[in-house]
Amino acid sequence: MARPKPPSEPGTDLPGKPAASAGRAKPAMLVVPRGWLVAVLMIVLAPWLIVAMLYSRVPVPAAVSPAPAAAATGIATSGGDPGARGQLLTTPIVISPPVEYVPTDWGPIEPPTWHFPNATMPQVEAVFAGSGLSAGEVSALMAAAKPAPAIKGVIVTPDPALARSLKPDVRAHIYLMLAGTPLNVRQRDAYRYYGSSAEAWLAASAVSAETRRLVDPLIYRQGDFLYFADIDLVRPHITDAAELQRLAKALLREATLLVGLRLDERADVDRIAEYWGRGGRRTDVRPLLESVAGADGPQTFDVSHLLPTFARQHLYRYPRVTLADLERTAFVNCFWTALNFFNQEPDDRYLDDRWAIERLKRDYYIVHDQLQLGDIAAFADARGRYFHAAVYLADNLVFGKNGNSPLAPWTIVPIERLKGYYVEYADEWNVIYYRRKDL
Repeated sequence: MARPKPPSEPGTDLPGKPAASAGRAKPAMLVVPRGWLVAVLMIVLAPWLIVAMLYSRVPVPAAVSPAPAAAATGIATSGGDPGARGQLLTTPIVISPPVEYVPTDWGPIEPPTWHFPNATMPQVEAVFAGSGLSAGEVSALMAAAKPAPAIKGVIVTPDPALARSLKPDVRAHIYLMLAGTPLNVRQRDAYRYYGSSAEAWLAASAVSAETRRLVDPLIYRQGDFLYFADIDLVRPHITDAAELQRLAKALLREATLLVGLRLDERADVDRIAEYWGRGGRRTDVRPLLESVAGADGPQTFDVSHLLPTFARQHLYRYPRVTLADLERTAFVNCFWTALNFFNQEPDDRYLDDRWAIERLKRDYYIVHDQLQLGDIAAFADARGRYFHAAVYLADNLVFGKNGNSPLAPWTIVPIERLKGYYVEYADEWNVIYYRRKDL
């Protein structure tokens, strides 16, 4: 079960440095093939996310309670004019998918297999030698390497014991490079978590201490994110299907933010209603703003109450997958999410990424400053290809969904954090902001 992330071109040359890390949510542009069996396998093997991201994703019922209000002791966000949108406070939270949504059948265990396309044996050996491995470990890995004409490169099948013994920094060096090609599914779609330690990632979960002893040494880091790509190394040691399911739920935990709007009697309700009421909703949000601003003393309430219906019904929730969804050409993803932000009813034509991007170019115009609620942040690579989209809320916070996995939720995160989901593009980070012409 892997997390989604944006796809790289197959057959990419061996990078000269560690490539982008594994993805947390399935690629936003990845299309899920038709057919029950294939669709189910996609759910099992490729749930960002994350992801493993990705960063490898049907609205949820309105009956679900809204997210609780952000605590007034949250972290104040920066940027923007507080008079125009009010003072925002953020509270970090972590969510994970309902256990009912997590599959129990993971398919066959796959032995470690590392693909190095468009590479020679000496190049691969140089990668290993420069990763911190001992001379003996390099020799053992090269003994397990063989030329692979089909990819014009090399395939290495390391002994599982050696793969388990890699030090975290060595694992990070090798796996981040392997993640540069979609041939290495486990590394490319590694689970990922925004946090400081394995304890922060897994401590609050229900997995056993024995499972933690298996998983913790296999976790590696890149920047502010932790990654785990070796589910096949631990599965032989976890015979309880329920425990494996609990592990998946834990690995799919996602860091996000509750966002509170803090108002007092001095708040400029007119300006704040103008900002949060975009899309013809000013008369909808103003009564709430007036009520809170007129209360005794400063008050903080969850900003989700000010979002359009679509966003309010999806935020902090997971897709509810039906058989009809499995028959579609794709699951809901970041583009579907971004372009439906102001829609009362989702337009499923946005499931077609090409159509979605074409509408983005036709129905929106580019802005560079003075961002507003509902502007779309479109992320492009060095070739100008869009690989992700999110909706700007305020103060550099964005609403969105990382990829098309059914196990990736809708969240609010700082826009800079997305570099950890799509880290292979971090060096060519190009964000273009679009605004709807009819708003």
